[in-house]
Amino acid sequence: MPPSEDLVRVSLIDAETGEVFARTELAAGQLPESFAPATRLDLDGDKWDVVLAEPATAAEYTASGSLELIVRRIRFVDPLEIKYTLPTFYDPLPPTDPAAGAHRDDLVIHEDDWRQIELVSADVLAEAEAELAAVAEIRRHHSRVVADGAASMRVFERIRVRQGPVTPLPGGLPLRRLLSLLPPPDRPYRGVRCRDARERLAGSFAVGFGHLALYGRADGDRAAELCLARTPHAGLPPAAAGELADGLVRVLRAFDLRLVDWCQARLLDASGLPAWLYAS
Repeated sequence: MPPSEDLVRVSLIDAETGEVFARTELAAGQLPESFAPATRLDLDGDKWDVVLAEPATAAEYTASGSLELIVRRIRFVDPLEIKYTLPTFYDPLPPTDPAAGAHRDDLVIHEDDWRQIELVSADVLAEAEAELAAVAEIRRHHSRVVADGAASMRVFERIRVRQGPVTPLPGGLPLRRLLSLLPPPDRPYRGVRCRDARERLAGSFAVGFGHLALYGRADGDRAAELCLARTPHAGLPPAAAGELADGLVRVLRAFDLRLVDWCQARLLDASGLPAWLYAS
C-alpha cells in the first residue's frame, strides 16, 4: 500500500539526458486514467511530451504509489531559423490521372523528388545551365553542414524553385527504342505516384534496376521526361551494374542527352555518367 492512498510519488525523467529533473507528489485524481494516448504536460510554462510512463494506468500507479514519466521538452523554432534540406525542386508537378488509382506496384516518390535527377536534350543546355548556376550559388554561399558524423547533413538558407526546362526533351524520345538500349529491368512498375497521393501521375511509366528506377511521362511512345530515382531496393551485382551503366551511356549518346543531378548542381555527359552511377 502507498504511504497515502490519495498521493502518488511522480518522478520526471528527461528523455534526452536520462536524468531525473523533478520529483513531486500528486493526488491520484490529478493524473489521467492512462498515459497510453499521447499526453502533453505544462511544467512551469514549458511544454513536455510524455514518451513513456511506468506504470501506464491509474490502477497500477495508484496501487504502487509511484510513477515515472520519461518526458521530452517541446522546442519551438523561430520560422526564420528553419532551413531547407534541399537546394532546389521543380514546380509544378504534373497532373494526376483520376482513372489510375494507387497500386502496390507503383513507383512512389516524394513530391519534392520529381525531376531531381533527369536527362535533358543538348538542345536545352543553355536553359539547364542557367538553372544549375542558380543552384550552385545556393550550395556555395547559402548552405552549411549541421551535426557530426553519420548524423551530419547539409542544410540550405535558400531554395531554388525551378520552372524549367519546361520541355527537357523537345519532341520527345521514342520510348520503346530507348528501353531497348538498356538491360532488361528487374522490377516493372505500373507508373509513378507521389507519396500520399491516391492517383498516379498521368501518362507516367517506370522500370527498376536494383536501387535505381528510370521513370517519366510519355504520350504514346514519346517520352516527355526521363528521370532517375533512388529506391529502397537492393543494389545490382557488379556485372548487372556495369550493364546498366553501359546501357545508359548508349541512351545518352544515341539521343545526345546530358544527365543533370540538380541537387548536386552537376551536369554530366556520357563519359562522366558511369562514375556518377557507381557513386550513387
